[in-house]
Amino acid sequence: MTLRQEIHACIDDMPESKLIALKPLLFALVDDSIVIETDLTQEERARIAEGMADYRKNPENFVSLDKLQ
Repeated sequence: MTLRQEIHACIDDMPESKLIALKPLLFALVDDSIVIETDLTQEERARIAEGMADYRKNPENFVSLDKLQ
């Protein structure tokens, strides 16, 4: 099985609720005008970690990216 086939199989197995989260990432990956930063500052890393911790505690308080567009 090729990598593309493996990815398609994973997507086919995902429930709609998870596809909503995957959609913005896929669009970002195929759009060459979007630059994804990989060199984050310590402050940025701390903010991300704080947000992830908040999400784990209260996932019902967060809105999916799809609903923000």
